[in-house]
Amino acid sequence: MNDADAADALTELGLSAYAARTFVGLQKIGVASAGEVAQVTEVPRSQVYGATDELEELGLIDVQDGSPTRYRAVPVDEARDLLYDRLRSTTDEAFDHLETVRGQHAPSDDREAIWTTEGRENVAARITSLVADAERQVLFATSVPALLNGDVADALVGAANDGVGVTVASADAAVREAAVEAGLSAVDVEDAAPELSVGRVLLVDGDTVLLSVQPTEEMPTVADESAFWSEGTGFARVLAAVIRQAFVSE
Repeated sequence: MNDADAADALTELGLSAYAARTFVGLQKIGVASAGEVAQVTEVPRSQVYGATDELEELGLIDVQDGSPTRYRAVPVDEARDLLYDRLRSTTDEAFDHLETVRGQHAPSDDREAIWTTEGRENVAARITSLVADAERQVLFATSVPALLNGDVADALVGAANDGVGVTVASADAAVREAAVEAGLSAVDVEDAAPELSVGRVLLVDGDTVLLSVQPTEEMPTVADESAFWSEGTGFARVLAAVIRQAFVSE
Protein backbone atom coordinates (compact mmCIF):
# COMPACT_ATOMS: atom_id res chain seq x y z
CA MET A 1 0.00 0.00 0.00
CA ASN A 2 1.27 3.48 -0.85
CA ASP A 3 0.25 6.95 0.38
CA ALA A 4 -2.58 7.21 -2.16
CA ASP A 5 -3.96 3.82 -1.12
CA ALA A 6 -3.83 4.80 2.55
CA ALA A 7 -5.64 8.06 1.81
CA ASP A 8 -8.30 6.21 -0.18
CA ALA A 9 -8.79 3.82 2.73
CA LEU A 10 -9.24 6.75 5.10
CA THR A 11 -11.96 8.19 2.89
CA GLU A 12 -13.79 4.88 3.31
CA LEU A 13 -13.75 5.64 7.04
CA GLY A 14 -15.43 8.98 6.49
CA LEU A 15 -12.67 11.53 5.83
CA SER A 16 -12.83 13.86 2.86
CA ALA A 17 -10.19 13.30 0.19
CA TYR A 18 -8.19 16.39 1.16
CA ALA A 19 -8.40 15.59 4.88
CA ALA A 20 -7.21 12.04 4.24
CA ARG A 21 -4.23 13.22 2.18
CA THR A 22 -3.40 15.88 4.76
CA PHE A 23 -3.50 13.34 7.59
CA VAL A 24 -1.19 10.97 5.72
CA GLY A 25 1.19 13.87 5.03
CA LEU A 26 1.24 14.94 8.68
CA GLN A 27 2.00 11.41 9.79
CA LYS A 28 5.06 11.54 7.54
CA ILE A 29 6.23 15.05 8.44
CA GLY A 30 5.39 15.21 12.13
CA VAL A 31 4.81 18.94 12.77
CA ALA A 32 4.16 21.14 9.76
CA SER A 33 2.58 24.33 8.49
CA ALA A 34 -0.05 24.43 5.77
CA GLY A 35 2.60 25.27 3.21
CA GLU A 36 4.76 22.34 4.25
CA VAL A 37 1.78 19.99 4.08
CA ALA A 38 1.00 21.21 0.56
CA GLN A 39 4.60 20.53 -0.51
CA VAL A 40 4.48 16.83 0.40
CA THR A 41 0.87 16.07 -0.51
CA GLU A 42 -1.42 16.57 -3.47
CA VAL A 43 -3.48 19.05 -1.47
CA PRO A 44 -3.48 22.69 -2.66
CA ARG A 45 -2.39 25.03 0.12
CA SER A 46 -5.74 26.81 -0.01
CA GLN A 47 -7.46 23.48 0.74
CA VAL A 48 -5.16 22.48 3.60
CA TYR A 49 -6.92 24.86 5.98
CA GLY A 50 -10.33 23.28 5.46
CA ALA A 51 -8.79 19.83 5.71
CA THR A 52 -7.06 20.64 9.00
CA ASP A 53 -10.29 22.13 10.38
CA GLU A 54 -11.99 18.81 9.60
CA LEU A 55 -9.20 16.80 11.18
CA GLU A 56 -9.15 19.02 14.28
CA GLU A 57 -12.92 18.64 14.72
CA LEU A 58 -12.48 14.85 14.60
CA GLY A 59 -9.67 14.97 17.14
CA LEU A 60 -7.12 13.63 14.66
CA ILE A 61 -4.65 16.52 14.85
CA ASP A 62 -3.35 19.03 17.37
CA VAL A 63 -3.06 22.70 16.36
CA GLN A 64 -0.42 25.19 17.53
CA ASP A 65 -1.44 28.79 17.01
CA GLY A 66 1.24 31.05 15.65
CA SER A 67 2.53 32.54 12.47
CA PRO A 68 2.35 30.24 10.70
CA THR A 69 -0.12 27.90 12.39
CA ARG A 70 1.40 24.46 12.77
CA TYR A 71 -0.27 21.07 12.85
CA ARG A 72 0.60 17.67 14.32
CA ALA A 73 -1.21 14.38 13.75
CA VAL A 74 -2.22 12.33 16.78
CA PRO A 75 -0.55 8.90 17.14
CA VAL A 76 -1.73 6.21 14.76
CA ASP A 77 -3.30 4.02 17.46
CA GLU A 78 -5.28 6.97 18.80
CA ALA A 79 -6.45 7.88 15.29
CA ARG A 80 -7.48 4.29 14.62
CA ASP A 81 -9.62 4.18 17.75
CA LEU A 82 -11.23 7.53 16.99
CA LEU A 83 -12.15 6.59 13.43
CA TYR A 84 -13.37 3.12 14.39
CA ASP A 85 -15.58 4.57 17.13
CA ARG A 86 -16.94 7.20 14.74
CA LEU A 87 -17.65 4.60 12.05
CA ARG A 88 -19.30 2.27 14.55
CA SER A 89 -21.48 5.06 15.93
CA THR A 90 -22.53 6.23 12.47
CA THR A 91 -23.28 2.67 11.39
CA ASP A 92 -25.36 1.99 14.49
CA GLU A 93 -27.35 5.17 13.95
CA ALA A 94 -28.00 4.32 10.31
CA PHE A 95 -29.21 0.81 11.06
CA ASP A 96 -31.31 2.00 13.99
CA HIS A 97 -33.05 4.33 11.56
CA LEU A 98 -33.50 1.53 9.04
CA GLU A 99 -35.16 -0.59 11.73
CA THR A 100 -37.51 2.30 12.44
CA VAL A 101 -38.55 2.93 8.83
CA ARG A 102 -38.57 -0.65 7.59
CA GLY A 103 -41.96 -1.57 6.20
CA GLN A 104 -43.54 1.86 6.72
CA HIS A 105 -44.74 2.01 3.13
CA ALA A 106 -44.95 -1.71 2.37
CA PRO A 107 -48.01 -2.67 0.27
CA SER A 108 -50.74 -4.39 2.23
CA ASP A 109 -51.45 -7.00 -0.45
CA ASP A 110 -49.76 -10.39 -0.22
CA ARG A 111 -47.50 -10.77 -3.27
CA GLU A 112 -45.99 -13.92 -4.70
CA ALA A 113 -42.33 -12.90 -4.53
CA ILE A 114 -39.41 -14.87 -5.95
CA TRP A 115 -35.99 -13.36 -5.28
CA THR A 116 -32.54 -14.01 -6.71
CA THR A 117 -29.11 -13.85 -5.08
CA GLU A 118 -25.75 -13.91 -6.89
CA GLY A 119 -22.35 -14.99 -5.57
CA ARG A 120 -21.37 -17.77 -3.19
CA GLU A 121 -20.86 -15.55 -0.16
CA ASN A 122 -24.18 -13.82 -0.72
CA VAL A 123 -25.99 -17.13 -1.18
CA ALA A 124 -24.42 -18.44 2.03
CA ALA A 125 -25.51 -15.29 3.88
CA ARG A 126 -29.07 -15.71 2.62
CA ILE A 127 -29.11 -19.37 3.70
CA THR A 128 -27.87 -18.54 7.20
CA SER A 129 -30.52 -15.83 7.50
CA LEU A 130 -33.33 -18.16 6.44
CA VAL A 131 -32.11 -20.94 8.73
CA ALA A 132 -31.96 -18.50 11.64
CA ASP A 133 -35.70 -17.87 11.21
CA ALA A 134 -36.59 -21.57 11.29
CA GLU A 135 -39.06 -22.65 13.95
CA ARG A 136 -39.73 -26.34 13.23
CA GLN A 137 -37.76 -28.01 10.43
CA VAL A 138 -34.84 -27.41 8.09
CA LEU A 139 -33.76 -29.54 5.16
CA PHE A 140 -30.42 -28.68 3.60
CA ALA A 141 -29.19 -30.61 0.58
CA THR A 142 -25.99 -30.50 -1.45
CA SER A 143 -23.49 -32.90 -2.97
CA VAL A 144 -20.64 -30.36 -2.92
CA PRO A 145 -18.66 -30.55 0.34
CA ALA A 146 -17.45 -26.95 -0.02
CA LEU A 147 -21.06 -25.75 0.15
CA LEU A 148 -21.55 -27.16 3.64
CA ASN A 149 -19.02 -25.29 5.72
CA GLY A 150 -18.37 -22.08 7.61
CA ASP A 151 -21.39 -19.96 8.42
CA VAL A 152 -23.84 -22.35 6.76
CA ALA A 153 -22.75 -25.28 8.88
CA ASP A 154 -22.75 -23.10 12.00
CA ALA A 155 -26.29 -21.92 11.23
CA LEU A 156 -27.55 -25.48 10.81
CA VAL A 157 -25.92 -26.59 14.06
CA GLY A 158 -27.29 -23.51 15.82
CA ALA A 159 -30.81 -24.28 14.62
CA ALA A 160 -30.51 -27.88 15.78
CA ASN A 161 -29.30 -26.70 19.19
CA ASP A 162 -32.38 -24.49 19.38
CA GLY A 163 -34.64 -27.50 18.95
CA VAL A 164 -35.28 -27.25 15.21
CA GLY A 165 -35.28 -30.56 13.34
CA VAL A 166 -32.35 -30.29 10.90
CA THR A 167 -31.66 -32.83 8.16
CA VAL A 168 -28.77 -32.76 5.68
CA ALA A 169 -29.44 -34.69 2.47
CA SER A 170 -26.63 -35.55 0.08
CA ALA A 171 -25.44 -38.01 -2.52
CA ASP A 172 -21.87 -37.34 -1.37
CA ALA A 173 -20.51 -39.41 1.51
CA ALA A 174 -18.17 -36.62 2.63
CA VAL A 175 -21.08 -34.23 3.07
CA ARG A 176 -23.03 -36.77 5.09
CA GLU A 177 -20.01 -37.54 7.24
CA ALA A 178 -19.44 -33.85 7.93
CA ALA A 179 -23.08 -33.46 8.91
CA VAL A 180 -22.96 -36.40 11.30
CA GLU A 181 -19.72 -35.13 12.85
CA ALA A 182 -21.49 -31.83 13.49
CA GLY A 183 -24.30 -33.67 15.26
CA LEU A 184 -26.84 -33.33 12.45
CA SER A 185 -29.09 -35.96 10.89
CA ALA A 186 -27.93 -37.02 7.41
CA VAL A 187 -29.67 -38.98 4.65
CA ASP A 188 -28.41 -40.46 1.38
CA VAL A 189 -30.29 -39.15 -1.67
CA GLU A 190 -28.11 -40.55 -4.45
CA ASP A 191 -31.01 -42.12 -6.32
CA ALA A 192 -33.45 -39.29 -5.66
CA ALA A 193 -31.40 -36.36 -6.93
CA PRO A 194 -28.20 -37.09 -8.86
CA GLU A 195 -28.31 -33.54 -10.22
CA LEU A 196 -27.93 -32.14 -6.73
CA SER A 197 -24.18 -31.70 -7.18
CA VAL A 198 -24.79 -28.45 -9.06
CA GLY A 199 -25.76 -26.46 -5.95
CA ARG A 200 -27.78 -26.30 -2.77
CA VAL A 201 -31.38 -26.88 -1.75
CA LEU A 202 -32.88 -25.39 1.39
CA LEU A 203 -36.32 -26.00 2.83
CA VAL A 204 -37.43 -24.18 5.99
CA ASP A 205 -40.70 -24.88 7.83
CA GLY A 206 -42.51 -25.97 4.68
CA ASP A 207 -43.02 -22.47 3.28
CA THR A 208 -39.51 -21.18 2.53
CA VAL A 209 -37.29 -22.57 -0.21
CA LEU A 210 -33.94 -21.74 -1.79
CA LEU A 211 -32.36 -23.44 -4.79
CA SER A 212 -28.88 -22.64 -6.08
CA VAL A 213 -26.70 -23.69 -9.01
CA GLN A 214 -23.02 -23.38 -9.74
CA PRO A 215 -21.54 -22.50 -13.16
CA THR A 216 -21.11 -25.28 -15.70
CA GLU A 217 -19.49 -25.48 -19.10
CA GLU A 218 -22.90 -24.74 -20.57
CA MET A 219 -23.27 -21.61 -18.41
CA PRO A 220 -19.76 -20.07 -18.31
CA THR A 221 -20.99 -16.54 -17.61
CA VAL A 222 -22.93 -17.40 -14.46
CA ALA A 223 -21.47 -16.15 -11.16
CA ASP A 224 -19.73 -18.61 -8.85
CA GLU A 225 -23.16 -19.49 -7.43
CA SER A 226 -26.65 -18.24 -8.18
CA ALA A 227 -29.82 -18.87 -6.20
CA PHE A 228 -33.51 -18.09 -6.26
CA TRP A 229 -35.60 -18.20 -3.13
CA SER A 230 -39.09 -17.53 -1.91
CA GLU A 231 -40.51 -17.15 1.57
CA GLY A 232 -44.08 -17.61 2.74
CA THR A 233 -45.60 -17.70 -0.74
CA GLY A 234 -47.84 -20.17 -2.55
CA PHE A 235 -44.99 -20.91 -4.92
CA ALA A 236 -42.71 -21.71 -1.99
CA ARG A 237 -45.24 -24.06 -0.43
CA VAL A 238 -45.79 -25.97 -3.67
CA LEU A 239 -42.06 -26.29 -4.33
CA ALA A 240 -41.47 -27.26 -0.71
CA ALA A 241 -43.87 -30.18 -1.13
CA VAL A 242 -41.95 -31.36 -4.20
CA ILE A 243 -38.62 -31.06 -2.39
CA ARG A 244 -39.90 -32.92 0.64
CA GLN A 245 -41.18 -35.76 -1.54
CA ALA A 246 -37.85 -36.03 -3.34
CA PHE A 247 -35.51 -35.84 -0.38
CA VAL A 248 -37.34 -36.94 2.74
CA SER A 249 -38.27 -40.55 3.31
CA GLU A 250 -41.70 -41.08 4.84
